[in-house]
Amino acid sequence: MAWLAHVGLGLALGLFGSGLAALVALTLFVDRVTVPACEKATPAASDREAAPFAFDPEERARTFVRAMADDDYETAYGMLALEQLGRSGLCEVGLEGFWRVVAAEHPDLIAIETFSPLAYDAASDHLRVVLRLSMRGNGQSQESRRDAYTAINLTPDGRIGWFSYLSILTDLGPAPESPPPPYAPPGTFDAYRVTFGRAPWELDGTLTVPKGQGPFPAVVIIGPGGGFAGESPNRWDRDVAQGLATHGVASLRFAERSVTHALAAARRPTFTLAEEYVDDALAAIGRLRLTPRVDPTRVYLLGISVASFAMPRIASLDPDLAGLVLISPSSGYVWDSAWRMQQEHAKVDRTVSESEQHSIEVLKARAAAIEAAARGDGDPKEHGVRIAYHLDLATYRPENVARYLPIPMFVIFGDRVGVTPIEDHEAWLTSLRRRGDAAFRAYKGHVHGLFDVSKARPPALRSVGHVDEEVMIDVAAWIDGDWPELSCDEVEHWYAGCNGG
Repeated sequence: MAWLAHVGLGLALGLFGSGLAALVALTLFVDRVTVPACEKATPAASDREAAPFAFDPEERARTFVRAMADDDYETAYGMLALEQLGRSGLCEVGLEGFWRVVAAEHPDLIAIETFSPLAYDAASDHLRVVLRLSMRGNGQSQESRRDAYTAINLTPDGRIGWFSYLSILTDLGPAPESPPPPYAPPGTFDAYRVTFGRAPWELDGTLTVPKGQGPFPAVVIIGPGGGFAGESPNRWDRDVAQGLATHGVASLRFAERSVTHALAAARRPTFTLAEEYVDDALAAIGRLRLTPRVDPTRVYLLGISVASFAMPRIASLDPDLAGLVLISPSSGYVWDSAWRMQQEHAKVDRTVSESEQHSIEVLKARAAAIEAAARGDGDPKEHGVRIAYHLDLATYRPENVARYLPIPMFVIFGDRVGVTPIEDHEAWLTSLRRRGDAAFRAYKGHVHGLFDVSKARPPALRSVGHVDEEVMIDVAAWIDGDWPELSCDEVEHWYAGCNGG
């Protein structure tokens, strides 16, 4: 659900690792005198009659990148979905400037490979392709090869609805794999592969169970889904699962339907939050309850970021759920997520530029139009979304639903600027403030995925890190009922751990 409908040069300084918590959007403009291609090109027209995503998305993304590498900018400009890019004309997009930074000192593109699984972002109705671009300098040897990474979002009719550059050319070779977290020795838990769910949407998951007889409390872990797939080599879900196991908590983690079955999901005429998260999470909870050495009466749901948006609805459908752990949870209406996130990203350098403010205003206007269409005023086809998703959420605010859930909740945030809008913190605290079974904690210097970046430096996508061990200690303590009795009336209590009652 985290969707950005503008063109930017995104330096994703470790979405869930060291560096910034999410894409920092920089828009490069080039001298229009030097870019005649944008003046000659005509952006592809929307074809609302075509079946959604009736093409090869990876091949379309490669075609776009190859056109820029071959200086065929007329073709590249012609592939853009201009109405979704937040610009009034093609020349404002500045593809030449974008590619100049991607190529940097290594302009020779020698290979294009798919870097991560295809992912579907239902809120924006985009398919996301992340490509690894193997490059080298002119006349240089193979040893000088460097990899760049770009994320490309495709609209249902095959146009480019958004793109970004995800890493800085600093490291030789491919991005490293994140090793297991040092705080989770392999001998302290067992891990099993399992399959669950109904055809044709079966999912593969990993059960992680502490050594010992049990029965252990357990969590189903749901991640950020298709909107953020492939932006980091870090394994947030694995770190949490193995870290919790060392503190006596079992887990089941899995890739959501929007990633495992991305193309099939995108091609469905309607796709709602139920298909995106709810049905699969409920199936995972049921599977976890049947796991040997797991206490079926103490199964919790743990999610991060956009996944937390779905958690109150999931919990409302399972009265036996033991509680919720919400990490960097979203709040508000789904259509406002894009401009609010872009506004937060713009604060990273403490200056909101004119182009950044323009993007924010464009996204605000688009959100208002989608909201109006979802509530029966306007034509949803004009806004590039399949309205069924937004109709389903027209009255849904997760923090409001959570307020009336009769189960304990633990809400966690990092306080790093540019991560989660402060309005989200305030909305959840306000909604749960008078509940004695609602616990809160803020982590100083931590980003969205609870990585400690207070002493970190770039580079970005390549930066390998781990979720702070203190987070797992706190979650396990909360599950065991060992939590400070401090109220959340004082700011310092947030950092020590507090409760809303």
